[in-house]
Amino acid sequence: MAFLNLIRWKNLAMIVFTAMVIRFALLPGFGQNPEVGLFTYLLLVLSVVCIAAAGNIINDIFDVTTDSINRPNKLIIDQVIKRKIAFKLYFGLNALGLFTILFTLLSDPSESLWIVFSICVLSPIALAVYSIWLKRVALAGNILISILVGASIFCFGIVLIDSDQNPVLYFIILAYALLAFSLNLSRELIKDIEDLRGDYYCKMKTLPILIGKKRSNHMIFGLLTFTILILLTLLLNYFLSFNVFIFYVFAFVLIPLILISKQILKAKNQKDYTSISFHLKLVLLVGICSMFTFLIL
Repeated sequence: MAFLNLIRWKNLAMIVFTAMVIRFALLPGFGQNPEVGLFTYLLLVLSVVCIAAAGNIINDIFDVTTDSINRPNKLIIDQVIKRKIAFKLYFGLNALGLFTILFTLLSDPSESLWIVFSICVLSPIALAVYSIWLKRVALAGNILISILVGASIFCFGIVLIDSDQNPVLYFIILAYALLAFSLNLSRELIKDIEDLRGDYYCKMKTLPILIGKKRSNHMIFGLLTFTILILLTLLLNYFLSFNVFIFYVFAFVLIPLILISKQILKAKNQKDYTSISFHLKLVLLVGICSMFTFLIL
């Protein structure tokens, strides 16, 4: 169980779920056949999951000091799993992920897989740089992680869809990737507020440390408001004919986001921020589930 918690198995399960929903709900909803076979696609999913798991491990390795202050009861590195073993797991999972995507590329050297291969090769480097340095820099680390979250959706979509033959589907994948980026960026900023005490002790320069909680709250509120406006613009300009989808997004994504935005302005203690972070993650999951509505169009 310690290993599963170390690799953040719930987050990895969400990645797999997202990949399956794109493959088995979004594409069939538009009557499109995938560009790659199921085995190739599953190898891609395995690669992304391995690289993400390795990223979670390296993050925990370099987060021992802050985690010992912010969440001492959940500390795994050096308490349950030795650092040496954690490094072996990190390199092993990265090796498995990169070998898998390389094998996938050699089996089907398409343009889309070349793009995915490039992203997968750069991701471990980006995650290591984040864990060692960028997470200490205001906004930079938050933006990088959010880009990688959005990139995972983009990777799952681009290998399944021919952008020239299916521009609508390609656009929808980009829209979901953008939503994932924006919501995750808000969550990352909230997590920085949650970790304020430990980050301050370790002399990090996160946004809440530089500008304070109240101003950070207003910045997150602005980001969520921007997300809501972008989502409204997309719905009203491109999805008006999708009645079920429109109702679902309004009821289960937009309204919750508006309510969460109001909570942000009132948030003061750890419990408030933990609740908001959880609800944002839930909204992202519910947003991904909106792809099921395309099956009943």
